[in-house]
Amino acid sequence: MVYIDRVTAEYENSLRGAEHEINLYIMPLDHWENAVAEIKADIIRDSGNITIAKGNGSRRSLGLTLANAAGQYTPDKNSYFWYNRKFKIIAEYILPSGDAYKFSQGVYIIKSSNEANGRLKISAIDKFGNLNGENKVGAVVQPFTTDISAGTIYVGDLIRETLLRDMGNGYPIDPVAPLIDPYFDSEPLYADITLSSGQYYGQIISQLADMYGADTYYDAAGHLIFKRKPTYSQPAWFMHLGYVWRYKDADETIIAGTPQAEHLFDGVNCVTVATDNADGVVYSYTAKNQNAESPVNVKAIGERFLSPPIRYISLGDATREDGQEKCKQYAEYLLTEKTRDSVSETFQSIYIPHFDVDKAIRFREEDYVIDKLNINLTNRRMELKASNVAFLPSNWSVESYE
Repeated sequence: MVYIDRVTAEYENSLRGAEHEINLYIMPLDHWENAVAEIKADIIRDSGNITIAKGNGSRRSLGLTLANAAGQYTPDKNSYFWYNRKFKIIAEYILPSGDAYKFSQGVYIIKSSNEANGRLKISAIDKFGNLNGENKVGAVVQPFTTDISAGTIYVGDLIRETLLRDMGNGYPIDPVAPLIDPYFDSEPLYADITLSSGQYYGQIISQLADMYGADTYYDAAGHLIFKRKPTYSQPAWFMHLGYVWRYKDADETIIAGTPQAEHLFDGVNCVTVATDNADGVVYSYTAKNQNAESPVNVKAIGERFLSPPIRYISLGDATREDGQEKCKQYAEYLLTEKTRDSVSETFQSIYIPHFDVDKAIRFREEDYVIDKLNINLTNRRMELKASNVAFLPSNWSVESYE
């Protein structure tokens, strides 16, 4: 039996065993993301890594080396590895029973390559590189602006139109349908977005994420995600979908060694977001970490603000009544993100291919959320950077805190 992106008890129990092997293969894709080949035997095991980090925009990067003695992968116009060519990475785990579990590890676009001694080393990033200008696709030549005065523009429609913009050769930037929160299919654009010459059309999507408090990135299967962010309830929200893994005491999956915590002493526990409109109406909100369990809460270390201390967002229509709430939502989200940066811990584990950032795990009998994964493809291990959920800002009421 072959399972695609599925986790079962049999799979989890087998991973905890002493003997297991996870193999990778590459599926070169055409522009429409149909598989055109499969590369497995030529992937060199002794080098390579996948990095996945939280945040909006490009989350995944990849380094990999292929055996290329015959020159079959040398980049040229007929190669699988050339300008704008895409490929998917698949992790395959075959159990002793013969059942195979396959997990997508991202769809990538090559950035650079190095060929020497019969080997081709490639560096690649996920498809957001075609939106943020990193791959130099979709540049704005003439100034561009939306025009809400001419009629209602829905956020979901604007995102889809942006992805389908012509790259200049008759192909859309991204032909794969995005996964957009249905809320945005009926949410109108409330302020025009203007791009100057030299910017990139994909920045429309990034600006929309800031305006509406949304997460936007590419998932492991290569779909653009655009969804609302949880705000003050984010710590509880991390637990809503359950754990992707429960690390046990003396767990066979944890690499021997003491977890490490990085302390840069640049933690933030206050975030102010402000906005205004054409009539000069100003809204603002300051989110503060007042969770008594958090080691970086305001009472413990004083107020520490972002630099610059105030973040501004556009409000648009002066008749809007939710300006204060918009500031509150964005401030609380930013505060949680910055707190995660300052309280993360790091440890090593075996490579577990269904892991991803922003997913919850159980570690040392406490709840953690994954901030970053660095997967070493040589030894099939991964380094996890994760935050204790109990340390994050929340709206939990703690008696006698104030």
